[in-house]
Amino acid sequence: MNRLYKNLEDLLSQKIELYEAFIQLLKAEWTCVSKYSYDSLQDIIQKKESKVMQMQALENSRSCLMKKIAEKLKVKQSSLTLKNLVQIKENPYKKKFAKCRQKLLFQIEEINKWSGVTKGLMDQSALSLKKSLAYIHSADVKANSPYQANGRMMEDRVEGRMLSVDV
Repeated sequence: MNRLYKNLEDLLSQKIELYEAFIQLLKAEWTCVSKYSYDSLQDIIQKKESKVMQMQALENSRSCLMKKIAEKLKVKQSSLTLKNLVQIKENPYKKKFAKCRQKLLFQIEEINKWSGVTKGLMDQSALSLKKSLAYIHSADVKANSPYQANGRMMEDRVEGRMLSVDV
């Protein structure tokens, strides 16, 4: 059982390192987005995708390991969490697991924060771009329109009235 606990501790340490690298990429992504650096952003997106794939592989390993631990403890895998492992009195790794759990929770909060900040900036930029395009379109429509703002019509630089007020 101690070997399973040790493997889980090693896996959680890898996960912590991976999350830390991911947080650094999110911070770099924020910088690229705020500075409109498209080329740098593309590089960071590729690195993020690689980290996400590594996270998925680690999560699969963790899930298999938790299944083995659940079998040894004779509990349901669905009810066995890191929090529950910390609460088991016979667990010699409970303090290490508690530290890992706290660190992972903090990192997840950081990831959510940086993702939200970047998403907010990108949403705001997209909205600004839409408004700019709408303004350009409306200005272009006005420039090509045969009507002036006062209701008069322009025909080959000759003004005419659109509406007759002499009824």
